Amino acid sequence: MLTPEQQAHYDTFGFLLLPSVFPAHEMADIIESAEAIWSADETQLTNEEVRVTYFFERSPHLTRLVTDDRIYPVITQLVGKDPIWVGSEGNISNRQRVNWHSDRKYYREGEGHWIDYPQIKLMIYLQGLTRDTGCLRVIPGSHRMPYHDELGDQETNGDSNPFGVDGPDLPAAALEVEPGDVILFNHCCWHAAYGGSDNRRYIAMKFAARPDDRDQLVSLKRYTARIFQPHDVFLRHENRRIRRLVEDLPLYASGHLLKRRGATLSN
Repeated sequence: MLTPEQQAHYDTFGFLLLPSVFPAHEMADIIESAEAIWSADETQLTNEEVRVTYFFERSPHLTRLVTDDRIYPVITQLVGKDPIWVGSEGNISNRQRVNWHSDRKYYREGEGHWIDYPQIKLMIYLQGLTRDTGCLRVIPGSHRMPYHDELGDQETNGDSNPFGVDGPDLPAAALEVEPGDVILFNHCCWHAAYGGSDNRRYIAMKFAARPDDRDQLVSLKRYTARIFQPHDVFLRHENRRIRRLVEDLPLYASGHLLKRRGATLSN
């Protein structure tokens, strides 16, 4: 579990770096499992990246990490006691620049009011990275409105220096890592990577709070529609926690669960 100080760090800044979560012998097994998936997959290089989805679902060893005692309790602490599975990926990147962007946006429920929907990405890099070799950079506090919105020009005008500086010079936290470290960040945080070398590898799990209103469900449908077709491995898994992460997702897709609470879904 996280300490109160770690919880406060995540809540305030939107990210957290947990060092040495997995020792070297466990990382060797994790890397072997990940490499086997990439080797067997036929996904082609697109935009200098190979991004394989349903990644953890393809390996019994990686699947076990989802409810590992070093992972699952932290997720429930950050997004709620009954989270849902938003998917997984394994990424191989040759990109030297990944400009500032956020994976999720806020949805408004009237002028000046934003839905704060806990969504989190957990990343494990398979090699050591520094600020000069492509480590993840995060703008602290950028998961909060209105700061989140004020940074919006960085995504659509990533090469135009809207703040008067080049992307790598924008004030940010560089999350330098070694194999075995774990990064957690709010999916609304603005993040980037610069100076990347070839064949940077990471694997990631994504979670969210169980949705209880229309705007949260719209966010899921907009950005992660495939979560409503969970992998059969998870649906039938012997671990009750894993099944619970996905078992209601088809019903959310139809809006039935929200309708029971008096809300409806329409795009």
